[in-house]
Amino acid sequence: MKTKQNTLLAFGMLVKRNIKLYLKDKMMVFFSVLAPVIVLLLYILFLGDMQVNSIINSVQSEFGDSVDIEAITSMARVMINNWMISGVMGVSCITVAFNANTIMVRDRERGTINDVLASPVRRWVIYASYIMSCFIITMCITFIVLFFSMIYLACSGAFLLTASDFFAIVGIAILSVFSASFAMVLMISFFKSEGALASFSSVFTTAIGFLIGAYLPTSMLPVPIQYLTCFVPGTYSASLFRNFFLRAPMENMLSKLDTDFVSKLMKEFSIEMDFFGIRISATMMTLSLVLSIVIFGALLMVLYSKKRSNFFLISKKIKKKKK
Repeated sequence: MKTKQNTLLAFGMLVKRNIKLYLKDKMMVFFSVLAPVIVLLLYILFLGDMQVNSIINSVQSEFGDSVDIEAITSMARVMINNWMISGVMGVSCITVAFNANTIMVRDRERGTINDVLASPVRRWVIYASYIMSCFIITMCITFIVLFFSMIYLACSGAFLLTASDFFAIVGIAILSVFSASFAMVLMISFFKSEGALASFSSVFTTAIGFLIGAYLPTSMLPVPIQYLTCFVPGTYSASLFRNFFLRAPMENMLSKLDTDFVSKLMKEFSIEMDFFGIRISATMMTLSLVLSIVIFGALLMVLYSKKRSNFFLISKKIKKKKK
């Protein structure tokens, strides 16, 4: 009983320490929220009008002058605003989790991790503390992003969420942040210096925005890249956000336009997803996120349950034994 209490105490202290170190670095906090802000500004200033015009052109080419273009323009703008916020939420869950784990790399570079490993604290407690602190930090910032996103939608006249949709979005956010926390701890644990992580960060944060369809619909990407996005958990996270943010806007579209055209529109904007030609429902997307948590958690247990704290060292040790 005393051992369990000590373990919980050590876990709580490590989580608190990681959060304090993160909040102490103001630049780290700033860059954590920078990616979602960039996505928001890109759509407000450039991409939003482009997407709206694309929908209007598609409607005109399909139906000609038989529809009310002003009404369609208004609905298209509401749709794109909600689509954009879905991308902002999807990006936030991943990029904030990525930046929150800089603490782990800093500990490794400065040798702090060695002091912790030398203590009687169990190894799994140390990695669990990184995961939990990452989850708490990312969850807090993601909810802040969600709060301001709601304000933006309300001010732009695009807020059509029902209470059930809102609570579903909150649930998706929690699940997405959990998945991203496990994935980022696993990925970033291979970096040994903050310089290497910073160099990788600029590439990763840009690429992930395209891979999950935050900047452009994944249907506009080359076919091989579309197949690659099927293996990125964040793609399902962003698509789940779209399913609930865009439920009401798409119902409004259905009242004015043909069902087949709206279905085509949903596929083009990655509201509906398919895995190598197989349509994926919202339930399957949710299960995919749960599966990603299980897989990343299992990998962390396998790769870091040994005395070595770096998988590359473990793999070298295994190779030597084989020789």
